[in-house]
Amino acid sequence: MAVRNISITVTVVFVFLLLLGITVYLGFQNRNSEALRSKVFTAIAIAVIGGLFTIWFSLESKRIELKFISTLFFHKSDKKPLDLHFSEQHKYGGHQFDINLLNFINKYVEQNGEINKAAFDKDTERISDFYHNLILIKLISNFFWTYADWWDIDINSSRRGYSVETEVSAIKPKPAYSTLEWGDFLKTLKTKDELYQLLTSFSKDSHFKKIAVPPKTKINLITSNYSKTLILTNPFVRVSITIDKRGGSLGLGDYQWLLGCNDNQNREFWSEYFRINCKAEFEKLKSGHPEMPRYKRWVETMFAEVRRQLDEKERLKRAHEYRNLISLRN
Repeated sequence: MAVRNISITVTVVFVFLLLLGITVYLGFQNRNSEALRSKVFTAIAIAVIGGLFTIWFSLESKRIELKFISTLFFHKSDKKPLDLHFSEQHKYGGHQFDINLLNFINKYVEQNGEINKAAFDKDTERISDFYHNLILIKLISNFFWTYADWWDIDINSSRRGYSVETEVSAIKPKPAYSTLEWGDFLKTLKTKDELYQLLTSFSKDSHFKKIAVPPKTKINLITSNYSKTLILTNPFVRVSITIDKRGGSLGLGDYQWLLGCNDNQNREFWSEYFRINCKAEFEKLKSGHPEMPRYKRWVETMFAEVRRQLDEKERLKRAHEYRNLISLRN
């Protein structure tokens, strides 16, 4: 079907160009004719303008937007994530951080006196900033792993008992792509703040080196105290993923019940909230381009993975599924 459509398009374009060529030739040969100037040229101008208006209003301006809340839990005393206090991660929907990042956080907190010795009641903002950076690092490291070889991919995550397995496969035919090296990505950071230091330190313990992106894609980071945005732009689409602070509260919420914590244990933990806003704005002038479906699939797959990784509702859903599984086995 695609080959047939291309053949029809080529035929139409050829006929149009042929007729246009004949019209231009005859017009040039008779350029001194008053009738030609007053009627034919006017008709051609109207047709061209009408054609441009028809094309412009036929183009579609599309965007995709996704918003949700993400929650991160950590212990008030040692400032370490919930993962390091409960071995049965399936009870709260799986790891908050993958094993490499978790080991890095554990070591970093123990060696960093500013965080380790911070008094929670007085330095809540400092600890909140630390985990704000880590949520972004989690997202970036996941992208470098998921998109290490291809950008037009299918991601299939399924539960295997108490764990979730993720399979990544390229959609064929494999499209052209660009690669961004980790070192070049670090150069996109304008200031060498804590985020830069964390990314640099974490890269020493990780194995990802590059990310595959669509041709001519540029990556940028815009950060402030309360908002961090990852931006990917190319000729087809502009993608932004923003992580904003939304405050916090004492305790584990519904997870107190799922984890079987008493009230004293529950009060030892803090819940930090973040609002995730994923937005994609597609180039209107390329809305009918043959490659546009690939870019839409790229965005939809990416946003679905971000939601799976960070959406609090998805985490709670998984936790209840695990609990139901345990009930069936008992």
